[in-house]
Amino acid sequence: LGFIDEDDMSKLENERPGASMVVPKLKDDKEIAANYGIPLKSLQDLKQLIPECPAAELARFLAKRSVSGDVKKGAEKVHEYLAWLRDEVPKFPLSPPGFLPPFRFNGMAKDGSRLLLLIPCVLDPDVEPESYSHDLARSMIKELDRADTMRITVLADTRGHEALGYEGKPIWKLWWHVKALAWTFQSFFPERLQRFVIYPAGDVEMAAFRFAKALFSRETMKRVSAVHKKEGSFALAPPREILQYFELTEILKENQMFFAGLDDSVQ
Repeated sequence: LGFIDEDDMSKLENERPGASMVVPKLKDDKEIAANYGIPLKSLQDLKQLIPECPAAELARFLAKRSVSGDVKKGAEKVHEYLAWLRDEVPKFPLSPPGFLPPFRFNGMAKDGSRLLLLIPCVLDPDVEPESYSHDLARSMIKELDRADTMRITVLADTRGHEALGYEGKPIWKLWWHVKALAWTFQSFFPERLQRFVIYPAGDVEMAAFRFAKALFSRETMKRVSAVHKKEGSFALAPPREILQYFELTEILKENQMFFAGLDDSVQ
């Protein structure tokens, strides 16, 4: 999805903001404003303008780089979001027959964020990109409380899973699908990303980063890590280094097949 090259990696490791613990149930406006790095007064002013929204939700839109705490810009973004929730989401068409969701929520990462497994190989180039962005939006709305300050850790498995019927696909075949997903995430779910972990990343996957880098802001890229493994997407098992982020017991039973090889109990 987004692959970080070796020159950028060491620099971003020291800058990435997604290293602190996630506290999902902040209620105090002062704590919420501090959590998102916005002025408390901006949050309080926006609450008066749009009282129907929880403080954490307002704070996330104020924290968007294009808003940067500006109350007027924040109000415009929130109204666009509310109109999307009210007028567009209920009209999303049903997923097409045989549709396989590429996103799978799991338990909790070690830092308190939610784990979201991404399996790009299940993306079908013949299925409209909007089908996947609609599925992502429905999953995010269902799984994340709007009033929470919860963030997510995305685990992006670059491998194909032929034994399960999923062939690996180069990113250029999925470009419009990735773009649609990135746009949905950044437009309607700002400040939900704690970190984005790509694995296993070999030479081919590192090179693919040049195709996807334009989709993400510099601030988003600070949250990206690539876990190297020489075989890249042809590796038979994920690299054990990803276990620094979560315990295998947090992976739901139906998703454990994607982690086979990390532990004898995961088949």
